[in-house]
Amino acid sequence: MAVKFGKGMGVAAIALVLGLSACQPAQDAPATEVSIPTDYAFVHEVTDLPADPAITYGQLENGLRYAVRANQTPPNVASVRMAFNMGSLGEADDQRGLAHFIEHMAFNGSTEVPEGEMVPLLERYGLQFGPDTNAFTGYETVGYQLDLPDAGDEALETALFLMRQTASELLLDPEAIDRERGVILSEERVRNTPIRRWNNALWRFRLPGTLIPDRDAIGTTEVIETAQRERFVDYYENFYTPERGMIVVVGDVDPQAAVARIEARFADWQGIENPRPDPDLGPVSDDRPISAGYFYDPEIYTIFTVDAVRPHTPVLDSVASRFDNNLANIGNAILGRRFATLTSSGTSPLIQASANHATDFGLADRATVLAIARPERWEEGVAVVEQELRRALEHGFTQAELNEQIANLHTALRDGAEQAGTRQTSSLSDQIWSNWRADQVLTTPQSMLERFEATLDEVTPEAVSAAFRAHWDGAEPLLFLATSVEMDNPQGRLIETWQASAEVAVEAPEDQGELSFAYTDFGPAGTIASREEVEDLGLVRLRFENGVAVTFKPTTFEDRAVRVRLDFGRGELEPRAVPAVDIISGSVFTAAGLGEHSADDLGRVLAGRNIGYSFNVGDDSFSFNTRTTPGDLRIQMDLLTAFVSDPGWRQEGLDQFRALIPEIRRNSYSTPGGVMSAEVSRLIRSGDDRYGLPDPEQVAGVDMAAIEAYLSPALERAPIEVTIVGDVSEAALIEALAPTLGALPARAESWPTYDEARNIVFPEAVTEPVVLRHNGPANQARANVYWPTFDNSDVARSRAMSLLNAVFDLKLTERLREAEGLTYSASNAASESDVYPDYGYLYVGADVQIDTVDQAYTAINELAADLAGGAISEDELLRARRPLLEQIENAMESNGAWMSWLSQSWSDPERLDRIRTLRADYEAVTQEQLVDLAATYLSPERSWRVTILPRDAE
Repeated sequence: MAVKFGKGMGVAAIALVLGLSACQPAQDAPATEVSIPTDYAFVHEVTDLPADPAITYGQLENGLRYAVRANQTPPNVASVRMAFNMGSLGEADDQRGLAHFIEHMAFNGSTEVPEGEMVPLLERYGLQFGPDTNAFTGYETVGYQLDLPDAGDEALETALFLMRQTASELLLDPEAIDRERGVILSEERVRNTPIRRWNNALWRFRLPGTLIPDRDAIGTTEVIETAQRERFVDYYENFYTPERGMIVVVGDVDPQAAVARIEARFADWQGIENPRPDPDLGPVSDDRPISAGYFYDPEIYTIFTVDAVRPHTPVLDSVASRFDNNLANIGNAILGRRFATLTSSGTSPLIQASANHATDFGLADRATVLAIARPERWEEGVAVVEQELRRALEHGFTQAELNEQIANLHTALRDGAEQAGTRQTSSLSDQIWSNWRADQVLTTPQSMLERFEATLDEVTPEAVSAAFRAHWDGAEPLLFLATSVEMDNPQGRLIETWQASAEVAVEAPEDQGELSFAYTDFGPAGTIASREEVEDLGLVRLRFENGVAVTFKPTTFEDRAVRVRLDFGRGELEPRAVPAVDIISGSVFTAAGLGEHSADDLGRVLAGRNIGYSFNVGDDSFSFNTRTTPGDLRIQMDLLTAFVSDPGWRQEGLDQFRALIPEIRRNSYSTPGGVMSAEVSRLIRSGDDRYGLPDPEQVAGVDMAAIEAYLSPALERAPIEVTIVGDVSEAALIEALAPTLGALPARAESWPTYDEARNIVFPEAVTEPVVLRHNGPANQARANVYWPTFDNSDVARSRAMSLLNAVFDLKLTERLREAEGLTYSASNAASESDVYPDYGYLYVGADVQIDTVDQAYTAINELAADLAGGAISEDELLRARRPLLEQIENAMESNGAWMSWLSQSWSDPERLDRIRTLRADYEAVTQEQLVDLAATYLSPERSWRVTILPRDAE
């Protein structure tokens, strides 16, 4: 769990956190009012949008819907889903949380599967609990998912059998319910974050008088602790009914045979007579005046939202409604682009802002701008949002802005159509049920592209502006501010700030015209000095005259997709003049742009190109990682070569980071998990400040000159290694590389190994845990145990430790979660370094209540002692090993896995041999080896423990 913090972190860190909010996906814009059909199984039956003909849809006589699709990416696997069209909104007041609780109980006993047997059964088929076997609950949906690593008849029949057991045969045993209460309470604790609390407060403000604010899926602790079986049964019988359900099967299957299996398994399922209908969610006002809301939390980002909310107008999913919706989406994207330009300066009161529109719960249509502001400048931030929104509404959008968004959208649709043949099975299965739940037609990517191209002439600045305005006109703004700043009269100040800003005139935006990319000529194209083939791995290895080395694996795993990684220098090992320059460089380097283009300009210059430039400061290299297409490979290499040869070193990149880092720091200390990243990752590495969260003094001490001094030597001279995996020919690859990286001046033949920087040491064992503090709720704590192990120099030994870790994971789930109900999810990991000699560890941790910390440590130590004493059964070894072997099998058909395996294989040729022995090493591990490893390394007197407690706890 000791994850390095801050490498390449940027504004996206906040975006990812905010992605946890319950805002629903954007749906159709209001169009001309028509009569909406209601009597259909799937919406494609009554609309002019064509459904994907590769999907077989159907409905059994009992009302159960199904969809089946053959798909071979990856081969020999299948995904099975079961979704119901009701979630926590169906709960009564004394059932709050039971929709989610029942989802847990699906793994705790049914008429034909005893409690505790479902997960082991699936593990024997190669599924891993969590990644492959999972479930989810939302406001409007409960779903179950199984990703089968084997699509054979027996595995598919077992998956459908388990889904049928879940649909109608759950025992909901009172004693099993009582055992699961602690797990649910643990999940409630883990999810009780500032963002969740803000999200619930925001819904209460947006939709007052409705059920929504009081139906957060996790529920209430009172109900979780006290609800009796009859209340579970009431929800289960009323909402787990065939007419509410859908079964999805996607994968390497015969669709007709899969349909027959569904019919055989589910046709006799009958629900209760007269189950409860959908609940009355409450009213949404169509004349609400300007209003303001305020949410205070010491650990929250400063988040400002402005909404236009009105009662929902039903719109049929159709060609016309999608066109209207896309126009409005383009308007949102242009406004978001304007905000990005402002925030990229690093001096704006805003850190991030975006616009969207959505339909919420079939109840309200909403347009929103959401902005993250600097806490001390929130009033300026509100004014910026007001004026930019009003500028868009009053003056519309320019042709240049529209051209940029059309180019990006066109490229995304074209690439989607070209890559449709190798879409992942699990993604397709989720698309099918989620489109059904949204009452949307799942069309083909090719038809989406064709519809877009057919209407391009109608996508004008005037049309986009009108569609954008339609979502905002006629509704007064609803203003909501979440902040860590306590205020007097916040609602009044918020409205006053908004109205004062509205008195400021705004001018139409300037049409900035077209820009051209400045980096297309790096001199004479380089020539290849050597070439070899590695036949057993399907590789080509090239070296250019200037020393740039290339590892290339052509694949067809992803149609028209190419993954690129560029490594140079030694990353964290490079000399640093000031602390934290490495952490900060990872976020600042690309945000500082190029010599000829700012980062903001690059968005315009490269519009319509499928390229990227993620930069990372790793343990032993600097790297760019990205994904492109064969058609854009040359300009992708132009861009990466420009970053190597002419970085911008603009101050605005550092200013953006300095605006962001206080918000990340505040949020990190709001949960035990955040403290793990901020502090523990450093403590387990000799207190080395290359890890963890930099403190304010360190951030203040880093300037652009220090960043330039840190990165420049490697950028200018270090050997470059390029790894490319994907659907491209060798000739096209060389055509892209020779005039770019191959044209650079000669690189150094070698680079220092910086052995003096490889001195990480694991902390000494402790008799009492180290105690760290978080600022979150008083009932959140975390117990963590680390055992020092070894480095990664003996790969077979490391793989044996990974398998021991997998066995440990089974025992942790059975003991900490199932038997004692201490935690929602115990964490564990085996980590062996290939950078720091003799450094590695096995980690176990759990989020628990304060009063069960000691109990958690006792359980972990007893499990470790059991492992060391030989308590590893053949069944446990099978259940741990088979999912790993299935993951390896699937990884062999994955570009991402090959990229991970092959990167830096010039500087470390042994990485190629490790690929060759991967499966054999795991197959060769014996029970005796695992016991020996446990006995050698997992004794309590060798462990380092850290407890994370609330700030004010004893």
